[in-house]
Amino acid sequence: MGSYAGYKGYGASVADELGRRDRNEFYNIPKDDFLSISPTPFAHPQILHNKKSLITSFTHNSHTLCTLLLNHLNTHLHLPPLTLQNLHKLANPSGDQIRLIKAPPQPPSDLRTSLGKHTDFGSLTLLFNRLGGLQILPPPSLIPEGQKAEWTYVKPLPGHCIVNLGDAMSKFTRGVLRSNIHRVVSPPGEQAEYERWSVVYFMRPGDDVALKPLESDAIPKTEGKKMGGDIGGWIWGEGEEEEEEEEMTAKEWILLQALRLRGKAGRGNGVNEYGKGKGIDEMSGEERKKLWDASGRGI
Repeated sequence: MGSYAGYKGYGASVADELGRRDRNEFYNIPKDDFLSISPTPFAHPQILHNKKSLITSFTHNSHTLCTLLLNHLNTHLHLPPLTLQNLHKLANPSGDQIRLIKAPPQPPSDLRTSLGKHTDFGSLTLLFNRLGGLQILPPPSLIPEGQKAEWTYVKPLPGHCIVNLGDAMSKFTRGVLRSNIHRVVSPPGEQAEYERWSVVYFMRPGDDVALKPLESDAIPKTEGKKMGGDIGGWIWGEGEEEEEEEEMTAKEWILLQALRLRGKAGRGNGVNEYGKGKGIDEMSGEERKKLWDASGRGI
């Protein structure tokens, strides 16, 4: 089904509904590779192995912070002690990873989205960066009546990180917790002249964890109804049920979501039907548009 470890080049994914390519490059470092969990680790360059102590330290500290947040959520969701924590054990195989992202300055005459609108498909995300560019689309509950949601910058603060909830938490809680829609554009003002670097830690459930609702008096028993314009999130409708989704493990879900906008994802055969097995470089503009629409991000 492919791999999402290692390097993703500039323009290797679809960024918007027009089929335009993204404007960033990044490198994914799976926690399992550097904590000696994976039996078949990715062939990372030696420069990363030279920094193994730094990578493992960052992984341990990031996971500890995420676990603290899970503990808080576990309490407020009235779940049995350690329920969420046990789904995200550091020592278990999972899709947890560090991502190093570089987005170069964009041409002043062609400023646009560098990473298209999406929700994170894991559980929790920690984002560390110094330049702006991250935007969120506020949910309907925060929009004054009669007004339309508009993209809003999230300002980085010194000594802070930005925390996102992902789709896995939406699935575990039937939408009590929702993954927020966000994107990355050129940084505002004078910041646009500089390279934008980010370090991200993605916490994801253990590979074998089934992405299905948990049992709690704080989690609705009925299915939710998808909200138009929301990606991966839920809204509740009295007496209305959504068609039941095929149950997936966390590993299946993450691989599908991670590769689908590169023309590589497909359940079972590793190929996305809209690109007929092609990579982004081989696709026409129309095929890239269809790939975007099929991803659910163009809703």
